[in-house]
Amino acid sequence: MLTYAIQKVGDDLPLEPQGSTDFLAFRQAVDAFPWVAEHALWDERQEGALPAVVLQDGAAQRELWVTVLGNGKDLSGAYLVQSVSMQFRKSFFGKGKTVQDATLADAPSRVEVDRLCELFCDGQFEALDREVARLALRGSDD
Repeated sequence: MLTYAIQKVGDDLPLEPQGSTDFLAFRQAVDAFPWVAEHALWDERQEGALPAVVLQDGAAQRELWVTVLGNGKDLSGAYLVQSVSMQFRKSFFGKGKTVQDATLADAPSRVEVDRLCELFCDGQFEALDREVARLALRGSDD
C-alpha cells in the first residue's frame, strides 16, 4: 500500500503521516502543500530540514522525497527529489546487512517529477533508480 507523509520546516524525523495515496492523490498533495509559507519560514530560520512531501511504499521499503524549490512566491520549475531504499550489501568478510541507500537529484520540471512519481506508484523501482541516477549525474555536470 502506498502512503505519503510531509515534513515541514524544522521538523525532525519521524515524518507526519498523511494516509494512503495513489499517483493522482499524491500529485494533489504536492500541489496543495504550503510551499511558499514553508520556504518563507526556512528563509527566516536558515536552518533545519527543507519542507518535503514523501511518497512511501512500506512493503518495498522505499521512499521518494519531493521538494519544490524557489525564491519568494516564484516556486515554479525547480524540484529536488531524493530516492531512498533499503539495500542488502554483503561485505567481503562477514555477513551481509541491510543499509539505507539514498540518491539526491535536481529535477528540472514538474513533468520529470510526475514521471518519477508514476514509476514509484507503479512499483517500477529499477526504472525509477535509473531515472534518478540520470538526473543526479546531469546535475553533477552543471
